[in-house]
Order: sequence, then C-alpha cells, then structure tokens
Amino acid sequence: HVTIADDIPAAQADSVQIQQVLLNLLLNARDATEAQSERTPAIHVDAACENGIVIVAVSDNGIGISSPNPDSIFEPYFTTREKGTGLGLAISRTIIETHGGKITAENVSAHETRITFTLPVSLVRP
Repeated sequence: HVTIADDIPAAQADSVQIQQVLLNLLLNARDATEAQSERTPAIHVDAACENGIVIVAVSDNGIGISSPNPDSIFEPYFTTREKGTGLGLAISRTIIETHGGKITAENVSAHETRITFTLPVSLVRP
C-alpha cells in the first residue's frame, strides 16, 4: 500500500541514493513479512511533508525488531538473516544523514514495525 501526499515538494537528495534506501527498506520489509505465517503480509509506504521536511515511512506487519533498542539495526554488521551482511541499513543511514536527514526504527505494536526517514525540502525548484 502506498500513500503519498499531494503537496510534497522536491527533496534535496540524490535520487539514485534515495532509491537504494527505499529498495533496502522494502526488501527488508518483504523478508520480515515472509518470516511470519500468522497474518497476510502487508507493507505500507507513506510520504508527507511537514515544516519543510519530507517524511517517508515504510511499515510492515512482519516479525518486528527483537533488539531492545530498535535503532541498533542501523549499526554496521547487525543482521538477523542467515545470509545477511548487516550493511544495508548502515549504508542507508549514511545516505540519509549525508543528505541532512535522519532515519529511525520503531516497533509500533506487536505486529507493526516502522522505519522512517526524513529529508530537507530542496531550496531549488525542479
């Protein structure tokens, strides 16, 4: 499910790098939803703009983040997958922070995990 607000201005970012972040988040969400069999898999992407900041959130109803500190998933080499490198989210954090944004993780509920990143609005009109 994708929900994108109509009034989102351009973000100040390298589109290829942001595509990499989104791809990583979507693949992780897919893996998390496939790792559970109790619920129909659901992945949501929401995008909005508030106070000059573009906010993008990827949520899923998968297995959740087992760490007591959800943001620890952004540390290099942190992985829960057998064949995972533990670099995807660390690289995603570097990309977002290099663009002046922030990325966070949270267990919203027992069956919802959300990764949210922000990017500043571009001062240059496309």
